Amino acid sequence: MEKITAVKGMQDIFQPEVRLWQHIEALIRSEMETFAYREIRTPVLEKTELFVRGVGGGTDIVKKEMYTFSDKGDRSVTMRPEGTASVVRAVNEHGLLNAGEPVSKYYYIGPMFRYERPQKGRLRQFHQFGVECFGSDSPFVDAEVIQILYNILTKLKLSDISVKLNSIGCPECRPVFRQNAEKYFGAVKDKLCVECNERINTNPLRIYDCKTPSCKENITGAPVILDHLCEGCSQHFESVKRALAQIGVPFVIDARLVRGLDYYTRTAFEVTSKHLGAQDALGGGGRYDDLVSELGGQKTPAIGFGMGIERVVIAVKTQNIDLGLGSGLRAYVVPLSRNEAEYAFKLLDILRKADISAQMAVSEKKTGVHFKDAEKAGADFAVIIGEDEIKNGTLTVKDLRKRSQQSVSEAELAAYIKNN
Repeated sequence: MEKITAVKGMQDIFQPEVRLWQHIEALIRSEMETFAYREIRTPVLEKTELFVRGVGGGTDIVKKEMYTFSDKGDRSVTMRPEGTASVVRAVNEHGLLNAGEPVSKYYYIGPMFRYERPQKGRLRQFHQFGVECFGSDSPFVDAEVIQILYNILTKLKLSDISVKLNSIGCPECRPVFRQNAEKYFGAVKDKLCVECNERINTNPLRIYDCKTPSCKENITGAPVILDHLCEGCSQHFESVKRALAQIGVPFVIDARLVRGLDYYTRTAFEVTSKHLGAQDALGGGGRYDDLVSELGGQKTPAIGFGMGIERVVIAVKTQNIDLGLGSGLRAYVVPLSRNEAEYAFKLLDILRKADISAQMAVSEKKTGVHFKDAEKAGADFAVIIGEDEIKNGTLTVKDLRKRSQQSVSEAELAAYIKNN
């Protein structure tokens, strides 16, 4: 029979790469504890209306990329393409927003789905880590959220990362900017793609995010939102910049950065890597002060970001960063014959009860082959059990990293492995 393979654009993740994923996720959770964020887990499947209203009906995500279908009750449902709208829906539905201090701070880690052309770092099922902070319009909250993403990436030892920063204004700023943008793009519309021609009068801000080469060329001379900020937005942006400088987070101003979602206001940011090629974003986000109310909640300022875990994994692997992860397997117990297997199994249990990761060889092979198996499994030590070891009450422990061996008693074995 024909072998069944994974669905196009979706991948299996297994050892040794899973170890890297686990390390990244553990680092994320540690950082979230430091910044006092709480985990939230939302369903993979949501009502389609959530993303049409939340992400924006004019975005590529909603128009082209969502996995949307009717369930058995003839209700339109969608596999979540991003995390923010789901979190906003959840905090609205369950009354999780605090009024005033402290602010409500959540994070999530999970799979997202977009039907797009699979390529390096861009799959149809991808995994995203994100944070969402509700209840404050303080520029210091903006700086803190950006700092979280920067901290995680630098603690993974990634180099050549760039924090790009912009402000895309608010409903007070945008009308004048929009008029100027419509006028500019209207004059060059014959040089824009079909979709950007449609965006001229519906959402010209989206043109700045277009990846079509002809559109990118003609964005160069277009108006920028930074030249149209109202006093409130301008002061907010200046405060964000000062706060980032104060805590040592380097950034560059990218006046054409708009991100790909309709809900952003004021601060927008993106962190990129030189090691990812054309699709260089590791993560990004911004402020969305109107989204909570647009999805049925009270008027609530908010800010957040999403980080693509697949892209971070690619960046770590491309830079050949040694995070010292190993396999996690500490001991490989080797009975040299069936006669020693029962004792070896008892010893295996002793090691595991001491919280030592251990595995046992279950087939009879030559000693040298057992050593190769232990190395292949990524073990740090091979514990050899033969007739002599049982008779003498000592075990032969081979350090597979140092290429040395030591005789160790059963009573001392766990402590020896833990301390070496």
